[in-house]
Amino acid sequence: MVSRAVRPVALMVIAIAATVGLSAPLTPNNAADAAGDGFDVGNWTDPTGKQHRIRWNPCQPAVTFAVNPRQAGKTTAARSAAVADVKAAFHRVSNRTGITFSFTGRTTEIPRNSSNDSWSSRQKAAEIVVSWVNQSRPKYRSNLLTDSGSGYGSGVGGWMMRAWTDADGKWQAAIGRGFVVLNAGHNNIYQPGFGKGTTRGALLLHEIGHAVGLGHVGTTREIMYPTMLSREYSRYKDGDRTGLKRVGRPLGCIAGASDAWPQI
Repeated sequence: MVSRAVRPVALMVIAIAATVGLSAPLTPNNAADAAGDGFDVGNWTDPTGKQHRIRWNPCQPAVTFAVNPRQAGKTTAARSAAVADVKAAFHRVSNRTGITFSFTGRTTEIPRNSSNDSWSSRQKAAEIVVSWVNQSRPKYRSNLLTDSGSGYGSGVGGWMMRAWTDADGKWQAAIGRGFVVLNAGHNNIYQPGFGKGTTRGALLLHEIGHAVGLGHVGTTREIMYPTMLSREYSRYKDGDRTGLKRVGRPLGCIAGASDAWPQI
């Protein structure tokens, strides 16, 4: 579908082309395909042959996020701790990208596709929804987390990008929706927080990394390595930080993004 926006007076989106980014399900002990060394970022090539970095518009007031922790723990305290870890992870992503993220609260939404709508058009709670899912219970299941043949992974993250032309006929593109889906069946694998071991913090940093445009890498020391490893401390490493910078504020504003993507 061709994306076209014209601006006789004010920018108006006539039609939208959407491109979906979906990471391979992350597993705690089985590496998926990995590209590059320290970091991996994506580009979209427009019809004129120009490349655009796949990223959010860093100049919008904030990228909103909501959390569905219903399956994140069995107690109120455990679910609250999970929400706190999500907030802390977004704070770290903000520090590395320069993008402002704003928590809109808890939600019951689960990112999933239906026969009529994609997950991106179904999200109402925030621009990024983070949700734990239980694949053994239809009510709490997401078809975005797939079974690779050896079971469901620990998590998956993704984004939706739209492209349009501005008043000068130049193409622009931006991510406007994202999601993180985490497998509640693996809750016992991941320790809360960002400390030593195999942690929920590292899992969140990895999947949110996908939601903001990062891909898998081939270096084990990086958080974006496609296997969850036991670490001394769960934090972004040099390659991760470089990747986050390259999808962040240093690249500048994306003109017309707020018209192409109504903010939540």
